[in-house]
Amino acid sequence: MGGAPVPALADGTARDGREGEGLLGRAEECRRLAGLLTDARDGRGGALVVRGAAGVGKTALLDHCAERADGMRVLRATGVPFEADLPFSALHELARPLLDRLDDLPAQQADALRTVFAVDGGSRPVNRLAAYVATLTLLTTAAEATPVLCLVDDAHWVDPASAEALLFTARRLLADRVAIVFATRDVPGFDGRGVPELPLAGLAPEAAVRLAMRAGLDRRVATELAVATAGNPLALVELPVTLAEERRHGWLPLEQPLVLAERIRTSVLAHARDLPEATWRALVVCAVAETTGPALLDQVLAVDGLGLDALDRAVDAGLIRVTAREVTFRHPLVRAAVHSAAGPGRRRSAHLAIASVLTGPDAADRRAWHLAAATTGPDERVAALLAGSAERAQRRGGVVAEARAYERAARLTPEPDGRASRLIGAARAWTNAGASRHAVALGEEALGLTRRVDLRCRMKPLLAHLAQQHGDLAVVDEAYLAEAEQCARTDPLGAAKMMSAGVNQFWARLDVTGMLPFCGRVVELAGTAPGTTWPKGAIRLAAAQVLAGRPEGPALARACVAACTGHADGSAAELAQVFCWLGDLDAARALLEPEIDRARAADDVFLLAYALPRLAELGWRAGALHDAYRAATEAVGIAEQVALPLLRAEALATLALVEALLGDESEARTHIEDARRFLPARSGEVEARLRYAGAMMAVVAARWEEAVTDLEWIRSAQARGGITAPGWLPVAGELAEAYAWLSRPERLRELPDAGAAAADRVAGLLAAESDLDVVFPAALARCDPAVVPLERARTLLCYGQRLRRAKRRRHARVQLHAALRLFEAAGAQGWARRCRVEIDATGRGAPARDDRTVDRLTSQERQIALHVADGLTNREIATRIFLSPKTVEYHLGNVYRKLRLRSRPELIRHLSRRSASDLE
Repeated sequence: MGGAPVPALADGTARDGREGEGLLGRAEECRRLAGLLTDARDGRGGALVVRGAAGVGKTALLDHCAERADGMRVLRATGVPFEADLPFSALHELARPLLDRLDDLPAQQADALRTVFAVDGGSRPVNRLAAYVATLTLLTTAAEATPVLCLVDDAHWVDPASAEALLFTARRLLADRVAIVFATRDVPGFDGRGVPELPLAGLAPEAAVRLAMRAGLDRRVATELAVATAGNPLALVELPVTLAEERRHGWLPLEQPLVLAERIRTSVLAHARDLPEATWRALVVCAVAETTGPALLDQVLAVDGLGLDALDRAVDAGLIRVTAREVTFRHPLVRAAVHSAAGPGRRRSAHLAIASVLTGPDAADRRAWHLAAATTGPDERVAALLAGSAERAQRRGGVVAEARAYERAARLTPEPDGRASRLIGAARAWTNAGASRHAVALGEEALGLTRRVDLRCRMKPLLAHLAQQHGDLAVVDEAYLAEAEQCARTDPLGAAKMMSAGVNQFWARLDVTGMLPFCGRVVELAGTAPGTTWPKGAIRLAAAQVLAGRPEGPALARACVAACTGHADGSAAELAQVFCWLGDLDAARALLEPEIDRARAADDVFLLAYALPRLAELGWRAGALHDAYRAATEAVGIAEQVALPLLRAEALATLALVEALLGDESEARTHIEDARRFLPARSGEVEARLRYAGAMMAVVAARWEEAVTDLEWIRSAQARGGITAPGWLPVAGELAEAYAWLSRPERLRELPDAGAAAADRVAGLLAAESDLDVVFPAALARCDPAVVPLERARTLLCYGQRLRRAKRRRHARVQLHAALRLFEAAGAQGWARRCRVEIDATGRGAPARDDRTVDRLTSQERQIALHVADGLTNREIATRIFLSPKTVEYHLGNVYRKLRLRSRPELIRHLSRRSASDLE
């Protein structure tokens, strides 16, 4: 009475037409995947991680997706353990059918992919972030012609560079006709955070029983096995083969407990038990080689006197598939079982055979790794090959592959100094990959191996930097400094760079008093190095002198400008910040903007993460809040990729301050809280910036007592550290205004120089009513609206407030309206709201608020709108903020709708408008 048996899939999941969705017991999972495909076809891209135990049916679901991807281009890749050390190997497998579309990408992105894929045309080193953005653009560009479905199986074995690139893309799909499905085991190794997950458990009891019965079991035994295997489809298909007839029919009970992984391996090897020795040897070669083409595999087998026909019996046994394009195991567990059963000696022989045929330059990395796998002790020849692989990975942006290759090369290096040098390379690469803790362990191991001055001067500053990023402000101690002084005898410049790491500790503690002599010694050491052009020591001394109010500081800062030319190490950004403290914003801009352009051209994310917060600071000091917001949001996005705690906290603190000035208090508070989660303990400099952001939220909202609390904390920290320069954080002016509004003028005598604009404004707040029209106009005359628009607007607001309280309502409205125009032009909606309250209090309603301002937009919409106003195209914006052009277009549509605009030119005019009356 029964129908034909339902064939089992590769991992044991059975097809069953009566399920309606095509897979036995997976109706809900199939429905969710179908929704993902439908959304992608309709231009709502998305991704999904299918996570579950080995053999639970993940591959079957991917096959199901592929079969139902009507009208979509299907791209597939499978992770394999051995290729986890080959950067972008899985991504290349997936994207290979799209390589003919590289010319459709922006030139820089196309070149990045050519480089990471090692195809013709890739010419320059790239970093991982550039490759990730290019991946996003490639897939979404291809999807403009035909919807794209990407299927990534065994994602836990995908090389880290490919996994990160694909996850980076998956998290940014929105308005793109792209769907990505990852299948991964429920083990560490694939971090799908930010992508929705579909947990895949065993089959439900009834479906599990039905599948086991199709393998020939009695219902009672099938029920027992379904419970014992937790419904694992592969086990339900494979284990019955291993059972004696008495147990298959239920005459004897199943053995308990049933160890699933071991029994599956036993079952798999049962298929290989009667295979000829030649077939077994060929299987081991296949297991070691991972997935490969038959032509290459035939060459490898020939080394052992075999051919592809040696696999025929394994094909007949259902262990392996051989097609014209590839040789693959029926299931990853089959390969794992063969690999583990082969033994180390036979595996090493297979690795050597494979290495012997990988002779071309395009196979150099694979050859190096196979030789390394066959090597049991130190071997400089193999270590050198791996070091070469690391260098190639560095050029291709595969930082994890670079780090692994350097680390393995170090393990095979017999000579201690050479091993230390390669460990240092691994430590630097792991730092770039975001694995700073492991980098520290390798760096410390390297230091224990060598006394070579050049190597120690390379490693010690990096270790100090990483320790400081995690909150260790005592790493540059007396022993560290003593070693630097000792190194100075033979390598004064290396010693100077080594000592310079200690400057960060003084700065983190806001200890400028201790920083001054320390910087002096760094400059002295650098000055003794022949032909040195390293400017950082002098820049840091200039910074300390400026902060301490030393008269020689500004001159030294200006003398350092020329030395920054040609350096891409953050020197220009560091010096630009000094000019911000001096109030010379033009000089700061002249340094910062070219530095950031160079960093973009070189895809230097570390330099961008350092320089962009300084550009944001330049923006808020100049009153260009939209520019500051654009730089700060980009800095936060890049800092997330860099993954160093202190750097992330600094970027978030900068963004919080800009949002406070914009009047977006909710976002500012959120980012202050986020920054404190990353902020290492005892980092007083960033803590001061967070408190300043909190103080400015209070200042904007006229919560003066609250503002005073944070501002006085900062002032006390400055005083303890010897900071006398008023320009580091302009605290004195804000305190003076707060005390004026709180009617506590006696506190003003305790304050240092408050800055001209703030001092004039406070003088107006304290002036007699009869002097208002003398003091305030004089103050406004010194506030050029083109230079300091916010200072002028704040002074106009104070003037209008004093006039209203003096019952001069008509005159008050004139000043308040002028202030309102400036605040709204700058985007400072918090102060604009206060203006409106004051205007209403004069007895005349404030003008209707223009509800077409960017503060109505989401953070991402605002970023995009501001980039449009800056003249960037959708593709340029997509590259800048790590989205696809289609997603930028989607957000831009929301911008037009919310701002009631119809076109890009209208948006540019709307955001850049600033009439002459705005600047009066």
